[in-house]
Amino acid sequence: MLYRLALSAALLATTPAFAATCPAPGQWIDAAGSPVSASAVLDKALAAQTVLLGERHATPAHHQWQADTIAALAAKGPVVIGLEQLPREAQPALDRWVAGELDEAAFLSESKWAERWGHDFTAYRPVFELARARKIPMKALNVDRAFVRKVGREGFDKAAADGKSPISKPAAADPAYAAKLADTFREHMREASPEAIARFIDAQQVWDRAMAEAIVTALRDNPGAHVAAIMGWGHVADGHGVAHQLKALGAPLVLTAIPVKPGEGCEPKAGAADLLFGAE
Repeated sequence: MLYRLALSAALLATTPAFAATCPAPGQWIDAAGSPVSASAVLDKALAAQTVLLGERHATPAHHQWQADTIAALAAKGPVVIGLEQLPREAQPALDRWVAGELDEAAFLSESKWAERWGHDFTAYRPVFELARARKIPMKALNVDRAFVRKVGREGFDKAAADGKSPISKPAAADPAYAAKLADTFREHMREASPEAIARFIDAQQVWDRAMAEAIVTALRDNPGAHVAAIMGWGHVADGHGVAHQLKALGAPLVLTAIPVKPGEGCEPKAGAADLLFGAE
């Protein structure tokens, strides 16, 4: 959901042996641009507590990649799927979906998918069908947008002054992340005062902190399980978003992975995450 505030190949594939800033179709590369085998990727994921799986929202290949990666993890032990896409109020609907108590239409209605997320559910279906078939718990990671909007208007401290904040105060943004968010704000908004930029950064940090806190809760409530969290790649890139907040919360064992379109000029390039995967 990065920038929304400003604007209102399977895991088991083999990999060719060359280094690049962009992966080939079906290829994993590490932060240095070197190819990584699928088995090594799985080992890295199993060594982490949390795996952050980026996406370009509603891109079918990205969500199939997420489902394949989660399936490989689930074959080795318990997993919880974390979802940026829904706020905590939608948790009962997710529980009923996984339990098989709701068909798709009923789930979309009860979760208020169209209202709360808006992107085509069809693209996300592989992840949801996997969770239902394997009875993998799904965890709503987000918070109600009303609070995020309030932070965008007032800044975090004022918005949380009534003691009703759904999250604790986010850790200060890394300077590079703050600069990136400030640039994004300036690109899309007429008002670009330092105060307005600061409020925008606070609001973006709410998304990151909310997801990080929900991940920590999922780890606590599911001892021995990994959390595989799906979210926009902007929350994953460079370790500035959710990973930064997780580290501040004392949960440093995080692996980041982002799918990118294969070929030259992919965005982001190697180094933006621990792993990139070539997915159309």
